[in-house]
Amino acid sequence: MGILPCIVFPAFIALAVALIVFGILKARERREAMTRLAAELGFEYYPDDPWDLADRYAMFELFGRGHSREASNVICGEIDSRAVVAFDYQYTTGSGKNQSTHSCQALVMGLPIVAAGLRMRSENLFDHVAAWVGYDDINFESDEFSRRYHVACDDRRFAYDILHARLIDYLLGCGSVPDLEMQGPLMVLFESQGDAANVRRLLAIGREIVASIPDYVRSARGIGQPAGKKSP
Repeated sequence: MGILPCIVFPAFIALAVALIVFGILKARERREAMTRLAAELGFEYYPDDPWDLADRYAMFELFGRGHSREASNVICGEIDSRAVVAFDYQYTTGSGKNQSTHSCQALVMGLPIVAAGLRMRSENLFDHVAAWVGYDDINFESDEFSRRYHVACDDRRFAYDILHARLIDYLLGCGSVPDLEMQGPLMVLFESQGDAANVRRLLAIGREIVASIPDYVRSARGIGQPAGKKSP
């Protein structure tokens, strides 16, 4: 046996061990950060998913993607008398050499209405191609907003009622906006996984969206009942 394999193989083993240790330390740091955040917000913290959240929120498109769906670092409580659940979420697409794992940070919030199915996300190249052949999304008076975000809704009128000029101005001022889905009495915001403090940003955006729902929509669509802290 040559000397090169004797050097390279132990180096690979050392690198693999270092990566495993690094992953363990990062996961522990994440748990500790989410525990602190939960305490600061007056929320409860669970390192693992006690409710099978992907199944519980299966009405949202996000939780129907891929397979091997898993939530972790779950915090839950109430903000403005509305139930809130925030968590790290990952799922896998493809298989074998084409397998990819996708991670995001999600926040589910109770709504004071029963919403139509509404979905908002950043525009991508496929959306532009679809528009060229007649499959366009909902457009708004703000050209900038319409260029940046793809909006679809089961009820076009509802989309215009929720995404009114004042809320659009607020969202444009946020810079990067998380993906949004509304369905029934719930809303989910999600984006690529950030640090634990990013949950505060998702909360702030979610609270503004809820607060900006017009009174006539609240009156017409009733009151969605928020769930308690232990039953998101």
